[in-house]
Amino acid sequence: MPTPTLAPWIPGGGTALEWGLLNPCPVGVGPGGTARVRWWLVWCLDCGDRYAGRPAQVGDEHNHRDDARFAARLHADEHEADFRRFVAALRTEEARQKSGWTTRVYDLVAAATREDPDGGVWWDGTGYRLVPAGARLDAKGRRVRRRVVELVLAAGFLRQDERGEVWATADGRAMLTAWRQHRADLAQPWPARHEPEALPPLPGGDEAARRKEAARQRAVELDRWRAETRAEAERVRERAEQQHQAELAAKRERAAGAQAERERAERARTGSDITLTWSAVGAGRWTVTGSGHDRRLEVALNERDFATDMYEIRENGHFVSRHPYRHQAGAAVRQLLADGVEIGERTPDPTPAVLGRPTARGLADRWHQAPPRPLPTEGITPDHSPGQRAARRPLGRTPLRTRLRGPQRALPGRARPGRTDRHRGETRGRLDAQEHRWRVGGGRRRPTRLPHPPSGRHRTVHHRSAPAAGRARAVPGGTRPRPRRAVGMPGVGARFGLSPTTVGACIDIFRMSKKMTY
Repeated sequence: MPTPTLAPWIPGGGTALEWGLLNPCPVGVGPGGTARVRWWLVWCLDCGDRYAGRPAQVGDEHNHRDDARFAARLHADEHEADFRRFVAALRTEEARQKSGWTTRVYDLVAAATREDPDGGVWWDGTGYRLVPAGARLDAKGRRVRRRVVELVLAAGFLRQDERGEVWATADGRAMLTAWRQHRADLAQPWPARHEPEALPPLPGGDEAARRKEAARQRAVELDRWRAETRAEAERVRERAEQQHQAELAAKRERAAGAQAERERAERARTGSDITLTWSAVGAGRWTVTGSGHDRRLEVALNERDFATDMYEIRENGHFVSRHPYRHQAGAAVRQLLADGVEIGERTPDPTPAVLGRPTARGLADRWHQAPPRPLPTEGITPDHSPGQRAARRPLGRTPLRTRLRGPQRALPGRARPGRTDRHRGETRGRLDAQEHRWRVGGGRRRPTRLPHPPSGRHRTVHHRSAPAAGRARAVPGGTRPRPRRAVGMPGVGARFGLSPTTVGACIDIFRMSKKMTY
Protein backbone atom coordinates (compact mmCIF):
# COMPACT_ATOMS: atom_id res chain seq x y z
CA MET A 1 0.00 0.00 0.00
CA PRO A 2 1.66 3.31 -1.01
CA THR A 3 2.48 5.83 1.73
CA PRO A 4 0.33 8.98 1.59
CA THR A 5 2.01 12.19 0.44
CA LEU A 6 1.06 14.09 3.59
CA ALA A 7 1.80 11.92 6.60
CA PRO A 8 -0.51 12.85 9.52
CA TRP A 9 2.16 11.92 12.08
CA ILE A 10 4.65 14.48 10.72
CA PRO A 11 4.26 17.93 12.30
CA GLY A 12 3.47 20.61 9.76
CA GLY A 13 2.18 18.05 7.20
CA GLY A 14 5.51 16.82 5.85
CA THR A 15 6.22 14.13 3.21
CA ALA A 16 6.95 10.48 4.06
CA LEU A 17 9.71 8.66 2.18
CA GLU A 18 8.78 5.99 -0.41
CA TRP A 19 10.77 2.98 0.65
CA GLY A 20 10.87 -0.24 -1.36
CA LEU A 21 10.36 -2.67 1.51
CA LEU A 22 7.31 -4.50 2.72
CA ASN A 23 7.07 -2.23 5.80
CA PRO A 24 6.30 1.47 5.30
CA CYS A 25 9.19 3.83 6.02
CA PRO A 26 8.89 5.44 9.51
CA VAL A 27 11.07 8.47 8.55
CA GLY A 28 9.69 11.68 7.04
CA VAL A 29 10.61 15.30 6.33
CA GLY A 30 8.62 18.29 7.62
CA PRO A 31 8.91 22.10 7.60
CA GLY A 32 9.94 24.07 10.66
CA GLY A 33 11.10 27.53 11.79
CA THR A 34 9.44 30.93 12.11
CA ALA A 35 7.85 33.37 9.75
CA ARG A 36 11.18 35.01 8.99
CA VAL A 37 13.46 31.95 9.13
CA ARG A 38 12.41 28.63 7.57
CA TRP A 39 14.19 25.28 7.72
CA TRP A 40 13.51 21.51 7.32
CA LEU A 41 13.47 18.87 10.02
CA VAL A 42 13.75 15.03 9.95
CA TRP A 43 11.17 13.18 12.02
CA CYS A 44 11.22 9.44 12.95
CA LEU A 45 8.21 7.57 14.28
CA ASP A 46 10.21 4.59 15.51
CA CYS A 47 12.49 6.83 17.54
CA GLY A 48 9.44 8.52 19.15
CA ASP A 49 6.24 7.00 20.53
CA ARG A 50 4.94 4.74 17.78
CA TYR A 51 1.81 3.73 19.69
CA ALA A 52 0.86 7.29 20.62
CA GLY A 53 1.77 8.55 17.15
CA ARG A 54 4.27 11.20 18.38
CA PRO A 55 7.47 11.20 16.25
CA ALA A 56 10.87 12.42 17.44
CA GLN A 57 13.14 14.92 15.70
CA VAL A 58 16.36 13.38 14.37
CA GLY A 59 19.45 15.45 13.64
CA ASP A 60 19.76 19.19 13.12
CA GLU A 61 17.81 21.63 10.98
CA HIS A 62 18.50 21.72 7.26
CA ASN A 63 18.25 24.84 5.17
CA HIS A 64 17.38 22.94 2.01
CA ARG A 65 14.75 20.27 1.55
CA ASP A 66 17.08 17.96 -0.42
CA ASP A 67 19.57 17.93 2.44
CA ALA A 68 16.78 16.95 4.81
CA ARG A 69 15.71 14.12 2.52
CA PHE A 70 19.27 12.78 2.25
CA ALA A 71 19.60 12.79 6.05
CA ALA A 72 16.22 11.02 6.35
CA ARG A 73 17.36 8.34 3.86
CA LEU A 74 20.52 7.66 5.90
CA HIS A 75 18.51 7.45 9.11
CA ALA A 76 16.02 5.06 7.46
CA ASP A 77 18.90 2.81 6.35
CA GLU A 78 19.88 2.42 9.98
CA HIS A 79 16.38 1.22 10.83
CA GLU A 80 16.11 -1.02 7.76
CA ALA A 81 19.50 -2.67 8.21
CA ASP A 82 18.02 -5.39 10.40
CA PHE A 83 15.29 -6.07 7.87
CA ARG A 84 17.79 -6.20 5.05
CA ARG A 85 20.03 -8.62 6.87
CA PHE A 86 17.11 -10.85 7.78
CA VAL A 87 15.74 -10.92 4.23
CA ALA A 88 19.19 -11.57 2.78
CA ALA A 89 19.74 -14.44 5.21
CA LEU A 90 16.42 -15.99 4.25
CA ARG A 91 17.15 -15.70 0.53
CA THR A 92 20.63 -17.11 0.95
CA GLU A 93 19.37 -20.05 2.98
CA GLU A 94 16.69 -20.76 0.39
CA ALA A 95 19.25 -20.60 -2.41
CA ARG A 96 21.56 -23.03 -0.58
CA GLN A 97 18.72 -25.51 0.04
CA LYS A 98 17.62 -25.45 -3.59
CA SER A 99 21.07 -25.38 -5.17
CA GLY A 100 21.76 -29.13 -4.91
CA TRP A 101 25.51 -28.55 -4.51
CA THR A 102 27.87 -31.24 -3.28
CA THR A 103 31.44 -31.11 -2.05
CA ARG A 104 32.67 -32.06 -5.53
CA VAL A 105 30.76 -29.13 -7.10
CA TYR A 106 32.10 -26.75 -4.45
CA ASP A 107 35.71 -27.81 -5.15
CA LEU A 108 35.12 -27.53 -8.91
CA VAL A 109 33.76 -23.96 -8.71
CA ALA A 110 36.41 -22.94 -6.16
CA ALA A 111 39.21 -24.15 -8.48
CA ALA A 112 37.59 -22.39 -11.45
CA THR A 113 37.67 -19.02 -9.67
CA ARG A 114 41.51 -19.09 -10.04
CA GLU A 115 42.03 -17.55 -6.60
CA ASP A 116 45.14 -19.73 -6.49
CA PRO A 117 47.22 -19.11 -9.64
CA ASP A 118 48.42 -22.73 -9.64
CA GLY A 119 44.85 -24.18 -9.54
CA GLY A 120 42.24 -24.44 -12.28
CA VAL A 121 39.99 -26.61 -14.43
CA TRP A 122 40.55 -27.31 -18.13
CA TRP A 123 39.77 -29.72 -20.96
CA ASP A 124 42.76 -31.82 -22.04
CA GLY A 125 41.11 -33.41 -25.10
CA THR A 126 39.96 -36.59 -23.38
CA GLY A 127 38.28 -35.22 -20.24
CA TYR A 128 38.24 -32.52 -17.61
CA ARG A 129 41.10 -32.16 -15.11
CA LEU A 130 40.99 -30.33 -11.79
CA VAL A 131 44.01 -28.87 -9.92
CA PRO A 132 42.83 -27.75 -6.46
CA ALA A 133 44.19 -24.76 -4.62
CA GLY A 134 47.48 -25.42 -2.77
CA ALA A 135 48.73 -28.14 -5.17
CA ARG A 136 52.38 -28.32 -6.30
CA LEU A 137 53.55 -26.43 -9.31
CA ASP A 138 53.86 -29.35 -11.76
CA ALA A 139 50.68 -31.19 -10.62
CA LYS A 140 48.73 -32.73 -13.49
CA GLY A 141 45.42 -32.68 -11.55
CA ARG A 142 42.78 -35.35 -11.13
CA ARG A 143 40.04 -36.49 -13.46
CA VAL A 144 36.52 -35.04 -13.01
CA ARG A 145 33.46 -36.77 -14.37
CA ARG A 146 32.28 -35.09 -17.52
CA ARG A 147 28.65 -35.30 -16.47
CA VAL A 148 29.32 -33.22 -13.30
CA VAL A 149 31.09 -30.45 -15.24
CA GLU A 150 28.30 -30.34 -17.83
CA LEU A 151 25.68 -29.96 -15.08
CA VAL A 152 27.54 -27.02 -13.49
CA LEU A 153 28.07 -25.41 -16.93
CA ALA A 154 24.36 -25.74 -17.76
CA ALA A 155 23.38 -24.13 -14.42
CA GLY A 156 25.43 -21.03 -15.25
CA PHE A 157 28.02 -21.36 -12.50
CA LEU A 158 30.91 -22.07 -14.93
CA ARG A 159 31.84 -21.11 -18.49
CA GLN A 160 34.32 -22.65 -20.93
CA ASP A 161 36.33 -20.63 -23.46
CA GLU A 162 37.59 -21.72 -26.88
CA ARG A 163 40.92 -22.98 -25.45
CA GLY A 164 39.16 -25.41 -23.09
CA GLU A 165 39.77 -23.38 -19.94
CA VAL A 166 36.86 -23.42 -17.45
CA TRP A 167 36.13 -20.22 -15.48
CA ALA A 168 33.71 -19.38 -12.70
CA THR A 169 30.91 -16.92 -13.48
CA ALA A 170 29.37 -14.24 -11.23
CA ASP A 171 26.63 -16.65 -10.22
CA GLY A 172 29.26 -19.27 -9.33
CA ARG A 173 31.19 -16.79 -7.18
CA ALA A 174 27.99 -15.66 -5.42
CA MET A 175 26.96 -19.25 -4.68
CA LEU A 176 30.49 -20.06 -3.57
CA THR A 177 30.31 -17.12 -1.12
CA ALA A 178 26.94 -18.38 0.17
CA TRP A 179 28.44 -21.83 0.83
CA ARG A 180 31.78 -20.67 2.20
CA GLN A 181 30.52 -20.39 5.79
CA HIS A 182 28.34 -23.52 5.54
CA ARG A 183 30.62 -26.10 3.94
CA ALA A 184 29.62 -28.64 6.55
CA ASP A 185 26.06 -28.64 5.13
CA LEU A 186 27.17 -29.67 1.64
CA ALA A 187 25.91 -33.01 0.37
CA GLN A 188 28.10 -35.94 -0.53
CA PRO A 189 29.18 -36.43 -4.18
CA TRP A 190 26.73 -38.14 -6.50
CA PRO A 191 27.42 -41.75 -7.35
CA ALA A 192 28.40 -42.54 -10.91
CA ARG A 193 25.44 -42.66 -13.30
CA HIS A 194 23.16 -41.30 -10.55
CA GLU A 195 23.56 -37.59 -11.23
CA PRO A 196 20.44 -35.38 -11.32
CA GLU A 197 18.93 -34.25 -14.58
CA ALA A 198 19.78 -30.56 -14.00
CA LEU A 199 20.87 -28.06 -11.34
CA PRO A 200 18.75 -24.96 -10.56
CA PRO A 201 20.39 -21.59 -11.31
CA LEU A 202 21.07 -18.92 -8.77
CA PRO A 203 17.85 -17.02 -7.89
CA GLY A 204 18.12 -13.49 -9.24
CA GLY A 205 21.39 -14.25 -11.00
CA ASP A 206 22.51 -13.81 -14.58
CA GLU A 207 21.48 -17.33 -15.66
CA ALA A 208 18.02 -16.88 -14.13
CA ALA A 209 17.66 -13.55 -15.94
CA ARG A 210 18.84 -15.13 -19.20
CA ARG A 211 16.35 -17.97 -18.83
CA LYS A 212 13.63 -15.48 -17.98
CA GLU A 213 14.42 -13.46 -21.08
CA ALA A 214 14.52 -16.63 -23.17
CA ALA A 215 11.13 -17.61 -21.77
CA ARG A 216 9.81 -14.15 -22.59
CA GLN A 217 11.18 -14.46 -26.13
CA ARG A 218 9.59 -17.88 -26.44
CA ALA A 219 6.29 -16.45 -25.20
CA VAL A 220 6.54 -13.63 -27.75
CA GLU A 221 7.39 -16.14 -30.48
CA LEU A 222 4.52 -18.34 -29.34
CA ASP A 223 2.13 -15.39 -29.47
CA ARG A 224 3.36 -14.53 -32.96
CA TRP A 225 3.04 -18.15 -34.06
CA ARG A 226 -0.42 -18.32 -32.48
CA ALA A 227 -1.51 -15.20 -34.37
CA GLU A 228 -0.11 -16.56 -37.63
CA THR A 229 -1.75 -19.92 -37.02
CA ARG A 230 -5.05 -18.25 -36.21
CA ALA A 231 -4.84 -16.13 -39.36
CA GLU A 232 -3.92 -19.17 -41.45
CA ALA A 233 -6.78 -21.14 -39.88
CA GLU A 234 -9.13 -18.26 -40.66
CA ARG A 235 -7.95 -18.23 -44.26
CA VAL A 236 -8.35 -22.01 -44.49
CA ARG A 237 -11.81 -21.73 -42.97
CA GLU A 238 -12.79 -19.02 -45.43
CA ARG A 239 -11.48 -21.08 -48.35
CA ALA A 240 -13.29 -24.16 -47.05
CA GLU A 241 -16.47 -22.12 -46.60
CA GLN A 242 -16.18 -20.72 -50.11
CA GLN A 243 -15.56 -24.21 -51.48
CA HIS A 244 -18.48 -25.55 -49.46
CA GLN A 245 -20.76 -22.81 -50.72
CA ALA A 246 -19.58 -23.47 -54.28
CA GLU A 247 -20.26 -27.18 -53.84
CA LEU A 248 -23.70 -26.43 -52.41
CA ALA A 249 -24.44 -24.10 -55.33
CA ALA A 250 -23.25 -26.76 -57.78
CA LYS A 251 -25.31 -29.38 -55.97
CA ARG A 252 -28.38 -27.15 -56.07
CA GLU A 253 -27.75 -26.49 -59.74
CA ARG A 254 -27.40 -30.23 -60.42
CA ALA A 255 -30.53 -30.94 -58.41
CA ALA A 256 -32.42 -28.22 -60.29
CA GLY A 257 -31.14 -29.61 -63.59
CA ALA A 258 -32.09 -33.14 -62.60
CA GLN A 259 -35.52 -31.95 -61.45
CA ALA A 260 -36.00 -30.06 -64.71
CA GLU A 261 -34.89 -33.13 -66.65
CA ARG A 262 -37.32 -35.32 -64.69
CA GLU A 263 -40.13 -32.85 -65.27
CA ARG A 264 -39.26 -32.69 -68.96
CA ALA A 265 -39.14 -36.50 -69.13
CA GLU A 266 -42.44 -36.70 -67.26
CA ARG A 267 -44.00 -34.19 -69.62
CA ALA A 268 -42.60 -36.10 -72.58
CA ARG A 269 -43.89 -39.38 -71.13
CA THR A 270 -47.36 -38.13 -70.30
CA GLY A 271 -47.54 -35.61 -73.13
CA SER A 272 -48.65 -32.82 -70.81
CA ASP A 273 -46.88 -30.24 -72.99
CA ILE A 274 -48.86 -31.30 -76.06
CA THR A 275 -51.56 -28.83 -77.04
CA LEU A 276 -54.75 -30.60 -78.12
CA THR A 277 -57.13 -29.30 -80.76
CA TRP A 278 -60.72 -30.56 -80.45
CA SER A 279 -62.57 -30.37 -83.76
CA ALA A 280 -66.29 -31.18 -83.52
CA VAL A 281 -67.49 -33.42 -86.31
CA GLY A 282 -70.97 -34.09 -84.96
CA ALA A 283 -73.12 -34.26 -81.89
CA GLY A 284 -70.92 -35.66 -79.15
CA ARG A 285 -68.04 -36.52 -81.50
CA TRP A 286 -64.68 -34.86 -81.91
CA THR A 287 -61.49 -35.29 -83.86
CA VAL A 288 -58.51 -34.56 -81.58
CA THR A 289 -55.07 -33.65 -82.86
CA GLY A 290 -51.95 -32.65 -80.99
CA SER A 291 -49.27 -30.07 -81.66
CA GLY A 292 -46.28 -31.66 -83.39
CA HIS A 293 -48.17 -34.87 -84.23
CA ASP A 294 -50.02 -35.89 -87.40
CA ARG A 295 -52.18 -38.55 -85.75
CA ARG A 296 -55.92 -38.08 -85.43
CA LEU A 297 -57.95 -39.67 -82.68
CA GLU A 298 -61.71 -39.87 -82.45
CA VAL A 299 -63.51 -39.12 -79.18
CA ALA A 300 -67.20 -39.93 -78.90
CA LEU A 301 -69.59 -39.33 -76.01
CA ASN A 302 -71.45 -42.55 -75.21
CA GLU A 303 -74.71 -41.70 -73.44
CA ARG A 304 -76.48 -45.01 -73.98
CA ASP A 305 -74.61 -48.11 -72.92
CA PHE A 306 -73.52 -47.10 -69.41
CA ALA A 307 -75.05 -45.61 -66.31
CA THR A 308 -72.98 -42.44 -66.76
CA ASP A 309 -71.73 -40.69 -69.84
CA MET A 310 -68.44 -42.12 -71.08
CA TYR A 311 -65.93 -40.62 -73.49
CA GLU A 312 -64.67 -43.35 -75.78
CA ILE A 313 -61.38 -42.94 -77.62
CA ARG A 314 -60.77 -44.68 -80.95
CA GLU A 315 -57.92 -44.54 -83.42
CA ASN A 316 -58.21 -45.76 -86.99
CA GLY A 317 -61.46 -47.49 -86.07
CA HIS A 318 -59.96 -49.39 -83.11
CA PHE A 319 -61.26 -48.94 -79.58
CA VAL A 320 -58.59 -47.62 -77.17
CA SER A 321 -60.20 -46.63 -73.86
CA ARG A 322 -63.15 -44.90 -72.23
CA HIS A 323 -63.27 -42.29 -69.47
CA PRO A 324 -66.08 -40.66 -67.49
CA TYR A 325 -64.76 -37.09 -67.82
CA ARG A 326 -63.48 -35.05 -70.71
CA HIS A 327 -60.26 -33.95 -69.00
CA GLN A 328 -59.44 -37.61 -68.38
CA ALA A 329 -60.02 -38.31 -72.06
CA GLY A 330 -57.71 -35.41 -72.93
CA ALA A 331 -54.99 -36.81 -70.66
CA ALA A 332 -55.39 -40.22 -72.25
CA VAL A 333 -55.10 -38.70 -75.75
CA ARG A 334 -51.91 -36.89 -74.71
CA GLN A 335 -50.52 -40.13 -73.35
CA LEU A 336 -51.28 -41.92 -76.61
CA LEU A 337 -49.60 -39.19 -78.62
CA ALA A 338 -46.58 -39.21 -76.27
CA ASP A 339 -46.18 -42.98 -76.58
CA GLY A 340 -45.78 -42.61 -80.34
CA VAL A 341 -47.34 -45.99 -81.14
CA GLU A 342 -50.17 -45.66 -83.62
CA ILE A 343 -52.98 -48.17 -83.25
CA GLY A 344 -54.19 -49.74 -86.49
CA GLU A 345 -53.55 -48.55 -90.02
CA ARG A 346 -54.76 -45.34 -91.50
CA THR A 347 -57.37 -45.46 -94.21
CA PRO A 348 -56.46 -43.28 -97.18
CA ASP A 349 -60.09 -42.47 -97.95
CA PRO A 350 -62.79 -41.61 -95.46
CA THR A 351 -64.98 -44.50 -94.47
CA PRO A 352 -68.38 -44.35 -96.33
CA ALA A 353 -71.40 -43.56 -94.20
CA VAL A 354 -73.33 -46.55 -92.89
CA LEU A 355 -77.09 -46.28 -92.78
CA GLY A 356 -78.42 -46.77 -89.29
CA ARG A 357 -81.68 -46.53 -87.51
CA PRO A 358 -84.00 -43.65 -88.46
CA THR A 359 -83.87 -40.62 -86.22
CA ALA A 360 -85.91 -37.48 -85.84
CA ARG A 361 -83.69 -35.73 -88.40
CA GLY A 362 -83.60 -38.68 -90.75
CA LEU A 363 -81.36 -41.70 -91.21
CA ALA A 364 -78.41 -41.75 -88.86
CA ASP A 365 -75.18 -41.21 -90.69
CA ARG A 366 -71.80 -42.63 -89.75
CA TRP A 367 -71.31 -40.31 -86.80
CA HIS A 368 -74.86 -40.58 -85.39
CA GLN A 369 -75.30 -44.32 -85.40
CA ALA A 370 -75.41 -46.26 -82.16
CA PRO A 371 -72.01 -47.42 -80.95
CA PRO A 372 -71.27 -51.12 -81.34
CA ARG A 373 -71.69 -53.42 -78.42
CA PRO A 374 -68.42 -53.70 -76.46
CA LEU A 375 -66.40 -56.82 -77.09
CA PRO A 376 -65.66 -59.29 -74.29
CA THR A 377 -62.01 -58.22 -74.26
CA GLU A 378 -62.66 -54.49 -74.15
CA GLY A 379 -61.67 -53.19 -70.72
CA ILE A 380 -63.58 -53.74 -67.50
CA THR A 381 -66.60 -52.26 -65.87
CA PRO A 382 -66.05 -48.47 -65.62
CA ASP A 383 -65.76 -46.81 -62.24
CA HIS A 384 -68.83 -45.02 -60.91
CA SER A 385 -69.58 -43.02 -57.82
CA PRO A 386 -71.61 -44.51 -54.94
CA GLY A 387 -74.60 -42.27 -55.82
CA GLN A 388 -74.94 -43.71 -59.30
CA ARG A 389 -76.51 -47.00 -60.06
CA ALA A 390 -74.29 -49.92 -60.88
CA ALA A 391 -73.20 -50.10 -64.51
CA ARG A 392 -74.06 -53.14 -66.53
CA ARG A 393 -71.30 -55.64 -67.06
CA PRO A 394 -70.12 -56.19 -70.64
CA LEU A 395 -71.31 -59.40 -72.23
CA GLY A 396 -69.07 -62.41 -72.36
CA ARG A 397 -67.04 -61.49 -69.29
CA THR A 398 -65.02 -64.28 -67.71
CA PRO A 399 -66.67 -65.53 -64.46
CA LEU A 400 -64.93 -64.60 -61.25
CA ARG A 401 -64.23 -68.22 -60.20
CA THR A 402 -63.86 -71.22 -62.45
CA ARG A 403 -65.97 -74.20 -61.41
CA LEU A 404 -63.87 -77.27 -60.85
CA ARG A 405 -65.10 -80.41 -62.58
CA GLY A 406 -63.85 -83.95 -62.31
CA PRO A 407 -61.60 -85.45 -59.63
CA GLN A 408 -59.72 -83.18 -57.34
CA ARG A 409 -56.10 -82.67 -58.36
CA ALA A 410 -53.15 -82.86 -55.99
CA LEU A 411 -52.13 -79.56 -54.48
CA PRO A 412 -48.58 -78.41 -55.20
CA GLY A 413 -45.99 -78.30 -52.45
CA ARG A 414 -46.54 -79.94 -49.07
CA ALA A 415 -49.24 -82.57 -48.84
CA ARG A 416 -52.43 -81.14 -47.37
CA PRO A 417 -55.48 -82.96 -45.99
CA GLY A 418 -58.47 -83.45 -48.27
CA ARG A 419 -61.88 -81.93 -47.88
CA THR A 420 -63.70 -83.22 -44.82
CA ASP A 421 -67.39 -83.79 -44.32
CA ARG A 422 -67.86 -82.73 -40.74
CA HIS A 423 -71.34 -84.25 -40.53
CA ARG A 424 -70.33 -87.73 -41.68
CA GLY A 425 -66.88 -87.65 -40.18
CA GLU A 426 -65.08 -89.17 -43.19
CA THR A 427 -63.01 -88.09 -46.16
CA ARG A 428 -64.73 -87.63 -49.50
CA GLY A 429 -63.34 -89.69 -52.36
CA ARG A 430 -63.96 -92.81 -54.37
CA LEU A 431 -63.51 -96.47 -53.52
CA ASP A 432 -60.58 -98.52 -54.76
CA ALA A 433 -60.49 -102.29 -55.40
CA GLN A 434 -60.38 -103.07 -51.68
CA GLU A 435 -63.30 -100.68 -51.13
CA HIS A 436 -61.02 -98.27 -49.30
CA ARG A 437 -61.43 -94.54 -49.63
CA TRP A 438 -58.95 -93.33 -52.28
CA ARG A 439 -57.36 -89.90 -51.94
CA VAL A 440 -55.13 -88.07 -54.33
CA GLY A 441 -51.52 -88.26 -53.16
CA GLY A 442 -52.38 -90.79 -50.47
CA GLY A 443 -50.24 -91.58 -47.49
CA ARG A 444 -50.06 -90.23 -44.01
CA ARG A 445 -52.18 -87.11 -43.55
CA ARG A 446 -52.28 -84.60 -40.78
CA PRO A 447 -55.48 -84.10 -38.77
CA THR A 448 -57.86 -81.64 -40.34
CA ARG A 449 -57.95 -78.28 -38.58
CA LEU A 450 -61.58 -77.45 -37.96
CA PRO A 451 -62.70 -73.82 -37.82
CA HIS A 452 -63.85 -74.37 -34.21
CA PRO A 453 -62.61 -76.54 -31.33
CA PRO A 454 -63.86 -80.15 -31.54
CA SER A 455 -66.87 -80.91 -29.38
CA GLY A 456 -69.20 -83.83 -28.85
CA ARG A 457 -70.93 -83.34 -32.20
CA HIS A 458 -67.87 -82.56 -34.31
CA ARG A 459 -65.04 -85.07 -33.95
CA THR A 460 -61.47 -84.60 -35.04
CA VAL A 461 -60.62 -86.46 -38.23
CA HIS A 462 -57.41 -88.51 -38.05
CA HIS A 463 -56.04 -89.51 -41.46
CA ARG A 464 -54.23 -92.80 -41.27
CA SER A 465 -52.86 -95.19 -43.86
CA ALA A 466 -55.22 -97.82 -45.32
CA PRO A 467 -55.55 -100.91 -43.04
CA ALA A 468 -55.00 -104.48 -44.22
CA ALA A 469 -57.72 -106.14 -46.28
CA GLY A 470 -58.41 -108.87 -43.74
CA ARG A 471 -58.97 -106.56 -40.77
CA ALA A 472 -61.92 -104.38 -39.92
CA ARG A 473 -61.23 -100.79 -40.96
CA ALA A 474 -61.89 -98.15 -38.37
CA VAL A 475 -64.04 -95.21 -39.34
CA PRO A 476 -61.88 -92.04 -39.44
CA GLY A 477 -64.42 -90.01 -37.50
CA GLY A 478 -66.05 -92.75 -35.37
CA THR A 479 -65.15 -95.18 -32.64
CA ARG A 480 -66.86 -98.42 -33.73
CA PRO A 481 -65.42 -100.61 -36.53
CA ARG A 482 -67.55 -100.64 -39.62
CA PRO A 483 -68.19 -104.10 -41.14
CA ARG A 484 -67.09 -104.74 -44.66
CA ARG A 485 -69.82 -104.35 -47.21
CA ALA A 486 -70.17 -106.96 -49.94
CA VAL A 487 -70.23 -105.15 -53.21
CA GLY A 488 -71.70 -107.41 -55.90
CA MET A 489 -74.70 -108.31 -58.02
CA PRO A 490 -77.14 -110.47 -56.03
CA GLY A 491 -79.11 -111.38 -59.14
CA VAL A 492 -76.07 -112.68 -61.02
CA GLY A 493 -74.77 -114.63 -58.03
CA ALA A 494 -78.11 -116.36 -57.48
CA ARG A 495 -78.37 -117.17 -61.21
CA PHE A 496 -74.90 -118.75 -61.50
CA GLY A 497 -74.74 -120.11 -57.95
CA LEU A 498 -72.07 -117.70 -56.72
CA SER A 499 -71.89 -116.03 -53.38
CA PRO A 500 -71.97 -112.24 -53.12
CA THR A 501 -68.33 -112.27 -51.90
CA THR A 502 -67.16 -114.13 -55.00
CA VAL A 503 -69.07 -111.76 -57.27
CA GLY A 504 -67.49 -108.79 -55.54
CA ALA A 505 -63.99 -110.26 -55.93
CA CYS A 506 -64.62 -110.77 -59.66
CA ILE A 507 -65.74 -107.19 -60.04
CA ASP A 508 -62.61 -105.98 -58.20
CA ILE A 509 -60.38 -108.03 -60.49
CA PHE A 510 -62.16 -106.55 -63.52
CA ARG A 511 -61.66 -103.02 -62.23
CA MET A 512 -57.98 -103.67 -61.54
CA SER A 513 -57.48 -105.04 -65.06
CA LYS A 514 -59.04 -101.91 -66.56
CA LYS A 515 -56.75 -99.67 -64.49
CA MET A 516 -53.69 -101.65 -65.56
CA THR A 517 -54.78 -101.45 -69.20
CA TYR A 518 -55.02 -97.65 -69.12
